[in-house]
Amino acid sequence: MADGLEEIDWAGLSHAYGTAEDIPDLLRALASEDEDEVGEAFDEIVGSIFHQGDVYPATVPAVPFLVELASTAQHRRGWFLATVGMLADPHHAWGEEAEEVCEAVRAQADRFPPLLDDPDPEIRAAAAYTVAQCGDRLPVTLLRDRWATEDDPTVRAALALALGLRDPAGAAGLLAAALHEEDPSVRVAAAVAIKRAGLPWPAGAAEALAAAFDPAVELDYAWQRQGGALDELVSEADERFVRDLLGRLLTAAPQARKAAAYAIGERCRQLRSAPALLLPLLGQALHDPDESVRAEAVGVLRTAGPAAAAHADELARVAAGWPAVVEATGFTPQQRAVETLAMLADPRWVDVICAVWAGGHEVRLPVDQPPFNEAVLTAARRHLAGADNLTLVTGLATLLERWGPTASAAVPELVAALPIAPARAAAALAAIGAAPEPAVPELRMAAARGDVRAGVTLWRVTGAVEPVVTAVARQLDAGPNGDDWRLRQAFDAVPALGALLPTLRSYLTGVALETEAERYAQLLAARVVGELTGDGDAVSPTVQAVLGTGWWAASAAADLVARFPEPGYEPALWKLLGERVGPVAPVRALWRIGGSPDDLAPLLVRLIEEGRTRDVLPLLVEMEARSVLPALRDLAERDARVITGGVYVDTAWEDERLRRDLREAVAVLDR
Repeated sequence: MADGLEEIDWAGLSHAYGTAEDIPDLLRALASEDEDEVGEAFDEIVGSIFHQGDVYPATVPAVPFLVELASTAQHRRGWFLATVGMLADPHHAWGEEAEEVCEAVRAQADRFPPLLDDPDPEIRAAAAYTVAQCGDRLPVTLLRDRWATEDDPTVRAALALALGLRDPAGAAGLLAAALHEEDPSVRVAAAVAIKRAGLPWPAGAAEALAAAFDPAVELDYAWQRQGGALDELVSEADERFVRDLLGRLLTAAPQARKAAAYAIGERCRQLRSAPALLLPLLGQALHDPDESVRAEAVGVLRTAGPAAAAHADELARVAAGWPAVVEATGFTPQQRAVETLAMLADPRWVDVICAVWAGGHEVRLPVDQPPFNEAVLTAARRHLAGADNLTLVTGLATLLERWGPTASAAVPELVAALPIAPARAAAALAAIGAAPEPAVPELRMAAARGDVRAGVTLWRVTGAVEPVVTAVARQLDAGPNGDDWRLRQAFDAVPALGALLPTLRSYLTGVALETEAERYAQLLAARVVGELTGDGDAVSPTVQAVLGTGWWAASAAADLVARFPEPGYEPALWKLLGERVGPVAPVRALWRIGGSPDDLAPLLVRLIEEGRTRDVLPLLVEMEARSVLPALRDLAERDARVITGGVYVDTAWEDERLRRDLREAVAVLDR
């Protein structure tokens, strides 16, 4: 173990936490007789040289020592060997040094075959995995020969996966036969190997796999790619096999039914065709005698997107029970049902949450931005009319505030609610953009507290300048502790801010201030001074400075440049684009300065592919970027979802909205 360890300049190498000078001591600790010491050292060294999948310069020279430990250590040899294999597996290891690390593992290939015959089945299973990661450095006959003599199910499962990876065509018959072996772990591994190899499903495959299903049977972590085996199979296998398998599992034991329902949700989150294919299977699960299965089915509908509307009546039935369990900890099926109805803009969710609020429970809206439609607005107005419960009025006013101007029909009800919840009702009126006479005193008080939106509303409706000036001045006085969100709301009230010109000019320092709030104040100053005085020379240095900060205020600065495009900003905009913070704004500014759509539009398409879609499509339409029409059509019509990251219960909904917007943009650009 010590041979060569001191010959490496570990201090000159780095890992996740800086210098790798601690690695020699950790490697020595892995050879300790004390099993607890080995476990602690293993956790530390993996966290350093293989941190959440990332590999580092120090990972490369550590590989031979880990390989040696897999043969000689007194404890945890299986851990060391499996880790070595994962370092060569692109599904587990990545980073700039990934290729070099993989080569370091494969350079040790000759040391792995003897471990296929180790007395410990854990070592044999890890050896099968690691041999498979060595590619053509080792002959596949090693795995075949071991399969012929191996009788341990865990090892046979690993060998099935290894043979499917290394020799898919040659292993087809072997894997088909393995689907009918007695041990469930081997059947599951064989099914996954067949799917990964792209082999045709043998006759009776779904029946054999369903009969073997046991939630306790799972792939070893090293072999996992995206969650459990069933989730992977249901997410990626062909439709016929998936329907056959799920149909069988949904009539099996409760744990199988629950797992099948969850797997349906996983496929719905990844493939656009999945809801139409699989949600009809959920009907029986929503009435399952087992409570956990019913709860899982409701959870699936929450993740499935708009296609959940097919089960809206069942969701309403479940949602009606929320008031009785509203104090329960965690997400209940009743709450998830209310959320789903809200996402569907089904007005029945309003009745349920109003019952909760009327009971004095101060729960938040079921979703952050409930979709608007007239039926939901009508239901909200009905509950607000004559309401005298503070919690109920507050909740409904918050909902109407989220909808903004589209909720203008509710102004009479909000005015009537002012005595019950004056601040919240006034905030909703401000968001709507209404300032009826009874609300003016409350809006003035809000503006005096620094609520810029209230001040802007009063200015727009009544022409009064003083409230918006007071609100903005209050935010400016707060300095570093100001509210950048509120300052942003003043950007379209420039004509009213002439009285603040002297104060705002003091922000045009030519140097970006420390906090985001201060930088937004600088941008407001640039906007007001630029529009009211036309003094571009006073504005430009500060805008350039904020552009250079590379943070969200920099994106707002790019929006300001787009409003007043000048070629001198181009270098800073390209640099900001490289920072990847608010990237649409610098593209818009570059386009309006005179940039070529052919150069800029592909950057926007790449943002969509990454799931960063905010404001992208309107800009492509503005640019008349017809050159990217084929890419937009593909993104709109492909089966794989574009948006897969973020809050998992929302991704399918967001992807369906994106798909709709993509189709609309394509229609406009294709005219």
